[in-house]
Amino acid sequence: MTDLSGLSLSNIKKSLLNGEPLIVYDFDGREEEADMVFYAGTVTWKSVNQLRKDAGGLVCYVTGKEEARKIGLNFLTDEWKTHPVYQSLIKKPSYGDYPSFLIWVNHVSVSTGISDSDRASTIRELHNLLTDHIENKEEFFMKNFYAPGHIPVLASRGLDERRGHTELVARIAELVGLPRSMVIAEMLGDGKSLKRANAEEYARKNKLVFLEGKDIIGM
Repeated sequence: MTDLSGLSLSNIKKSLLNGEPLIVYDFDGREEEADMVFYAGTVTWKSVNQLRKDAGGLVCYVTGKEEARKIGLNFLTDEWKTHPVYQSLIKKPSYGDYPSFLIWVNHVSVSTGISDSDRASTIRELHNLLTDHIENKEEFFMKNFYAPGHIPVLASRGLDERRGHTELVARIAELVGLPRSMVIAEMLGDGKSLKRANAEEYARKNKLVFLEGKDIIGM
């Protein structure tokens, strides 16, 4: 388990609100991957650039399933259950849980949607939608976003049901008193996911918080 001496929830919250990433490793025996994690409320094009260059995996927006339902979104695995072709594609990955994907979107204000600034704009607009007091969030979402786009939206199924990075980072937000509005990307190495030791070394060199799934569950 990571040495958390001197680390408090207030320190983690401060890091997130300062626009600094966390490094979150899931579990030995599961994906055994580390993700770079930002709070969506602080994301800029520089954050996306860091996710793209230093992490390298898919840049995704994370929220909770309750928030997702307020904008009319369901898990793709649920949507596909009655489709004659797609239902045959619903399988659990090797780590044993159904994926958390909902949809891929762009905000209507962006250009192609793929640049660092475009992706940051889409992320900020998702954050604003899900954290502001907008009366009809679903209608607003339908008017202001389009699909397919370049930001995958993921929703936490809850740690009782699934123990992936989506659920872990949503739980971090809950623990520190922030909205479930996060951004993640897997950290990649040469040809494979970055090894845990290398992810820890990256965190040390850059003075970033490194957390394991068991740390988060134990908080």
